[in-house]
Amino acid sequence: MTRTLEKESTQNEALSSKLLTTLEEGKFFNEMAKFVKTIVEFDSILINIVHDDKTTRIVSKDGKIVKNADKVEKNFGALGSVIKSSRPYFSNTVKRDPIYSGVEVGDVEAELTIPVSVEGVMIAVMQVRRVSSENKFKREDINKILEMINSISLPLKNMKMYLSAKFLNEALEKKIKDKESEIENNHSGLNLVKTYSIEEKEIIGNSSIMKELLSNIDRVSESDVNILLQGNSGTGKEMIARRVHCRSDRSAAPFIVMDCSMGTEDHLDLEIFGKEDIDVINGLKVRPGLLERADGGTLFINNVNKMPIRLQSKLINFIKDKSFQRCNGHKTQKANVRIVSASTECLKTKVSEGTFREDLFYAISFLGLRVPSLNERLEDIEALATYFLNKDKAVDKQKSMSPGVVKLLMDYHWPGNVRELQSIMERAYILSPSSIVERDHLADSIKVEKEAPVKEVKVAEAYREMTLNDLEKEHITRTLEHLGGNKTKTAKVLGITVKTLYNKLHSYGVVIGKEA
Repeated sequence: MTRTLEKESTQNEALSSKLLTTLEEGKFFNEMAKFVKTIVEFDSILINIVHDDKTTRIVSKDGKIVKNADKVEKNFGALGSVIKSSRPYFSNTVKRDPIYSGVEVGDVEAELTIPVSVEGVMIAVMQVRRVSSENKFKREDINKILEMINSISLPLKNMKMYLSAKFLNEALEKKIKDKESEIENNHSGLNLVKTYSIEEKEIIGNSSIMKELLSNIDRVSESDVNILLQGNSGTGKEMIARRVHCRSDRSAAPFIVMDCSMGTEDHLDLEIFGKEDIDVINGLKVRPGLLERADGGTLFINNVNKMPIRLQSKLINFIKDKSFQRCNGHKTQKANVRIVSASTECLKTKVSEGTFREDLFYAISFLGLRVPSLNERLEDIEALATYFLNKDKAVDKQKSMSPGVVKLLMDYHWPGNVRELQSIMERAYILSPSSIVERDHLADSIKVEKEAPVKEVKVAEAYREMTLNDLEKEHITRTLEHLGGNKTKTAKVLGITVKTLYNKLHSYGVVIGKEA
């Protein structure tokens, strides 16, 4: 008896020494499997690594290293039970044991399922099997394996730390890869809205032309027809599309935005329809396209006028029967997607020019709506400017505009539309040191347009008697009025100093207020 214990102790020490020489998990657990063969009789043995999230991966099978095995997300049978309970399980009636219900066991008749744990952490699970119904396992067999596991605690601690670091590194690599993919999508002009609960952004529009547009949008949102929005850049077409989605039956599903003006034809093809690749190790790899990601929801195609002809053909085929094939794929895919498109050009003109398919034009424009430019909705400018000026600001940090600023905004022609107005008001907020935004805080483009001298046809006035002093007074006051009360610019135009101008105005009895 003593000699037997000494022999087992020597064998365990030899195993421990061998395991201390490697941290390659396949080799490590394969040596363990070979050792188990010397203490317990069996026909087959599997060793599964257990990840932090309780998923598993086979690393050793019947004394051979298994490389690049797929992770098993959910385990059933005795393996699943042991992972949950951290306690060994053995059965000599596998094919009749309820715990194996629904699990393919092949010719296995008996199985020992034993956790490999150290310091309270399960790092692997052994499945020791026999195929003969007559050759049954005993509890003594479990005890032998557990004693072996306890005797190699030091190499198991090393392996636990190694696997912990490896799993952490794999998780970080996945996060980096996901972030790179996100950046790539952003650079390609894609704005993938992952949240299924999309918030409807407020659209400010009290002008009659905007009220009519929003009324039409709200009526058509409840149907499922495709919509074409046409209008200049910066008019808010994406916000209109978002309103359509949020007020439709698809509001709980994805809202995804893509821009046809960004990326090459091949890149757009991949992004819209997805891609399939055959990986020698992992088999089929699928990258879902935007149509699949938008399934059940809405796909907003911005700048559809810039979509290449070849992709126009693929899109019209999808619209006809809601089916498509991924790039490099051979199997037909299905997606239930509503399409809202936007164009900065007249698509009818492009159809006549032969650069846009006529059938696609009619398919995406069951209802065509024109989004007005900002200079067509002057009644909305002050409300929009105030909104952008104080957007996301605390109540005590909000500012207002002087009457002169409002007039300048109303007089400007707004080539950049609402987007330009937003930029100008955000800049004005930063430049204004007080709670009032003045003329000087606006962009030069706004002020130049207002202050540019207007050439007028001179009409001869009837002669009036006046002294030189009266003539000078009239000329100075009219110049001051023409320049909006700006005394610095008035003095410059008159060729005098500001101090001289103030003295003359004082002598005329003109009230000198705060310079606008």
